Amino acid sequence: MKITVIIPTYNEKGTIGKLLGAVEKQIKEIQNHEMDILVVDGASPDRTADIVKAEFAIYPNLNLIVEKEKRGIGAAYIAGMKYAIEKLRADAVIEFDGDWQHDPKDIKRLVAEFDNGYDYVIGSRYISGGSIPKEWALWRKFLSRFGGLTAKIILGLPIEDSTSGLKLSRVKGFAENLPLDENKVLSKYYAYKIHFLYEMIKMGAKTKEIPIKFLERRNGSSKSTFRDIFDSLRVVLALKFRNNKSPQHKLS
Repeated sequence: MKITVIIPTYNEKGTIGKLLGAVEKQIKEIQNHEMDILVVDGASPDRTADIVKAEFAIYPNLNLIVEKEKRGIGAAYIAGMKYAIEKLRADAVIEFDGDWQHDPKDIKRLVAEFDNGYDYVIGSRYISGGSIPKEWALWRKFLSRFGGLTAKIILGLPIEDSTSGLKLSRVKGFAENLPLDENKVLSKYYAYKIHFLYEMIKMGAKTKEIPIKFLERRNGSSKSTFRDIFDSLRVVLALKFRNNKSPQHKLS
């Protein structure tokens, strides 16, 4: 099968080259699937896209989308998913952030669960064995936890980490049916994760959370803001009032 790792970037010039090398090293060890990487750059003023283009000669499985402007991480993943499904004919897509907060070694763990028959594999910071950086200030820990807890309580989602950014989604019957249109998705920012999670579970995706250690950024500062709290609450309430019936859960 074909699996595409989607990496959104914005001003990651100092780290994207090493990250691509680390991801390539890990996916080369996955022998039973054809692995692609798709970088979606939000018109980075530091010319991150030029670094990615320079890697084309080294990595033939590397693809790049350069957007006209920065539109938010949700919009970037939507663009990446549509390209992976329509152009790369992906059977599964992996969401993987471009700032080193995800460990490239975890890609193999996501794929292993896909091979075990799961449709939706979530790298969870909040189950046993998972963690967030101890160095984080209290406000960052609150931001990280708020959206997921809100979704879990109000929507009744049986997931501990509803806002995880590290996920694998099966395309056929699932990701291909997500609202991959900016006019249909409820958020162009981090809260898109809650919307997609809700839809995947509603579609009956066989879902599993695996523990991950969320890492500190190697470059720049966090892109999360208090705006994300209100955005997450807005998305959760929109989903609640759109359909008062809880999604059919199919979890392990």
